[in-house]
Amino acid sequence: MADQLALGFADRHAGQEANLAAAVAVNRDYRAAAEAVLAELVREGRPFTAEDVRKAVPKDVEPHSPNVLPSVLGTWAARRLIVPCGEYRSRRRSRRASRNRVWIGNCDAAGEQRMHKSQ
Repeated sequence: MADQLALGFADRHAGQEANLAAAVAVNRDYRAAAEAVLAELVREGRPFTAEDVRKAVPKDVEPHSPNVLPSVLGTWAARRLIVPCGEYRSRRRSRRASRNRVWIGNCDAAGEQRMHKSQ
C-alpha cells in the first residue's frame, strides 16, 4: 500500500506545478514578478514573509489565482532555496489569522547554485 503522506505530498506538488504553469500563460506576469522579488529577498539574507513578497510585487501585476504566491513559495521551499525560520499569524482578514511561515534563503542551496552556474 502506498504511503498516504507521500501521496499527499505528490498531490500537493502536482497542484503547485499546475497552478504555476497557468501563471505563465499569456499576460500572466505575477509569477515572474513574485520570483524576482523572492530572489532579491533571498540575496538580502534576511527573514521575510509572503506579505513582504506580496507588497513588493508591482500593484499593476495581478495573480490569476490567490494560490500563485503560495505555490511559488512551496516550490522554492521544496527545492530548499528557502527554509522556514519562524511563524506568525496573518493580519490579512481574508487569511483569518492563519499561521504562516517566516522564510530565509538557504545559504547552502545558494552556494550550490552559484557553483553549478560557474562550472
